[in-house]
Amino acid sequence: MILVTGGTGLVGSHLLYHLTNEGLQVKAIYRKQSNLEEVKQIFAFYNQNWEQLFNRIQWVEADLSDYYALEDALQGVKQVYHAAAKVSFNPGESDKMLKTNTEGTANLMNACLKQNVEKVCYVSSISSLGKQIDGGLITEEVEWQPDDYRSAYSYSKFRAEMEVWRASKEGLNVVIVNPSVIIGPVNWLRSSGRLFYSVKRGMPFYTYGATGFVDVRDVAKAIYLLMNSDAVNERFILNGENLPFSDFFKMVAKVMNKKPPFIKVSKCITEIGWRVNLMLCFLVGKSPAITKDSARAAQSVSKYSADKFSKRYDFTFMSIDESVKNAAKWFKIIEANNGKIPKIC
Repeated sequence: MILVTGGTGLVGSHLLYHLTNEGLQVKAIYRKQSNLEEVKQIFAFYNQNWEQLFNRIQWVEADLSDYYALEDALQGVKQVYHAAAKVSFNPGESDKMLKTNTEGTANLMNACLKQNVEKVCYVSSISSLGKQIDGGLITEEVEWQPDDYRSAYSYSKFRAEMEVWRASKEGLNVVIVNPSVIIGPVNWLRSSGRLFYSVKRGMPFYTYGATGFVDVRDVAKAIYLLMNSDAVNERFILNGENLPFSDFFKMVAKVMNKKPPFIKVSKCITEIGWRVNLMLCFLVGKSPAITKDSARAAQSVSKYSADKFSKRYDFTFMSIDESVKNAAKWFKIIEANNGKIPKIC
């Protein structure tokens, strides 16, 4: 039996589709407030016979903060895919991210050790890796270092990884993956969906920054491959392409028939912008669309190498152009079905 955490998220829903499409029976943890309809939509997007696949999932209501609920969910489970996470660039949610990403991972690792789980895959992030001072490619060997430009999310994922490595020292077989920015069908206002949402609204600005991007379907395939390989106590970067944000937004704008961002914004302007946005949103009682962490990430230039994974397993990542087209198709369908795009500050 396989257990997936974060089954209603971008990675989790695609992983569930991949596993059930392989004919496997799966347990998936979900929280009470989670929306299973979005998972059904993902299944239906890829397969007309989606109900048969979806019914192979045994949904278990549990929270990562509830150790005993996790122990119960792990009864009879041999493999765990840990994809649950709270993602936010809002520093005001740092405590929530630490509780979910770090403390929740610690609870899960302890429960896996207690229930004699054979192997765990933790879906981490490139944000928990270090940076190259000379602008060179970041590999698995570049270690995380604390600095003023580290987001609360980055810190929580780094701490979560420490819990996974700690469990490996206690006898649990683990593998960690560090995906770059994951592109795929998801809610407009979640994960990378916000990037498509911004272009859809006619965002005119772009920044100097650059980062890695990877298709969510590749992430699902890769972690399934790793879990069924002899890889143990290792980490792997999963990255399709390194692109400037300007090039990525041009791709999105083209497939969504929108004008691409055309005003380049300097680092100085973004530093002013997030402060002004924070003040205005505070006054109207809304969550800020631009925060200190997101503004600085937008100006950061980082390039990632997935050679360790792709060469060992002869794996070819999809082009990001193909990934963007797939996600855009999804967003157009959702918009047609749901009508208006939601508004945020």
